[in-house]
Amino acid sequence: MFKFSSILPFTSSEFFFYMLATILVFHMSKLLFRNRIRYSWLVGFSSFAYLLLLFPQPIQLVAVLIYYYSIYFIFGRKIKYKKLLLPIILLSLPMLFMKFLGFIPDINFLSKQSDLFNLIFQITGVSYITFKVIQLYIDEKDKENAVSILHFFNFTTFVPTLLIGPIDRFNRFTANVENGYEQMNYANFTKGFDRLVKGLLYKFIIGEAIQRLILSHLIDDGTMIFHLAYMYTYLFYLFFDFAGYCLLAMSFGNFLGIDVPFNFDKPFLAVNPKDFWKRWHKTLGDWLNDYFFKPIFKELTTKKVFKSIQRQNIALFLTFTLMGFWNGITVYYVASGMLFGLYSVIHNYYFYLCQKNKRDVVFGNMNPKYIRIISIFILFNSVAFAIYIFSGKLL
Repeated sequence: MFKFSSILPFTSSEFFFYMLATILVFHMSKLLFRNRIRYSWLVGFSSFAYLLLLFPQPIQLVAVLIYYYSIYFIFGRKIKYKKLLLPIILLSLPMLFMKFLGFIPDINFLSKQSDLFNLIFQITGVSYITFKVIQLYIDEKDKENAVSILHFFNFTTFVPTLLIGPIDRFNRFTANVENGYEQMNYANFTKGFDRLVKGLLYKFIIGEAIQRLILSHLIDDGTMIFHLAYMYTYLFYLFFDFAGYCLLAMSFGNFLGIDVPFNFDKPFLAVNPKDFWKRWHKTLGDWLNDYFFKPIFKELTTKKVFKSIQRQNIALFLTFTLMGFWNGITVYYVASGMLFGLYSVIHNYYFYLCQKNKRDVVFGNMNPKYIRIISIFILFNSVAFAIYIFSGKLL
């Protein structure tokens, strides 16, 4: 297949030129062909053009999307399969296959060249696409009208969110697409420009400065000073890089008339784990809550096993363990997820004891302002340690 290059979203100047051209095409279409070209076709065309010309593995991704839609259509529409476990396992197989094969060292049964292996089997962005498809299947399988191939393609391949989210919801995204031309207005354009400037500042100035000026110069001498320096520096680097990417995704969504969900909201001011996941990668936290935590808790409640607080804690711990495996099948990803699960379990039990005893069992009658400051301090350092494990530097 003819390709200009292999460029991932927001990784090079060429991608920004592609997005500029896309924005111009969208706005010219609104001015000249609004009554003749449907907005949903524009979205599909822009995604297809990106996959065809710039995406590293276009054939593989299209093949996976055909597989996903087939599972949705067969189980959700054709045979009206009522249970969820089998379809969700089938939808997860491409992601699991790639993660497990990537985990096996020195795998060479197809080729002695690891580059060829990665080209064939490692599809960029498949983890986020898988989560989006799972929530689409769960939410849409019993609806009267089937999800069209065009809407399915647009939702799963919308270019600004293709690589690392934010994780959108199908109904919200489709509603935006239905009103896309109307949302390509001055208010959204100015909002997008503000987010563009902030995203560029976060990702390419602050994030890059932290990486080049500090992280790359830290020498692992095994001392506590190195570990502490790397832990806190990496935390801020990850925040500015990831939050910057999400701001850029939101920005170009605004330019195109799509409201990409908000993902970061002052996470280092969070006072507890629940508050943190409402501020840090909010769309992932919401997805895990709706499509993993709640079903597990409901299943445990239906079977009447354990007490309510125990069911909550089991569901919490399993949810964050899943998040660890979703990031990658490595010790540090899984351990980081489990540690976040432990934080959530501890806080949930603390909250339960406070409600049961009708008083704060740790801080007592301390001034709420001091409690907030102490809580922020404890959580910030706890998050820094969990993210440090996530970085792979410690394990």
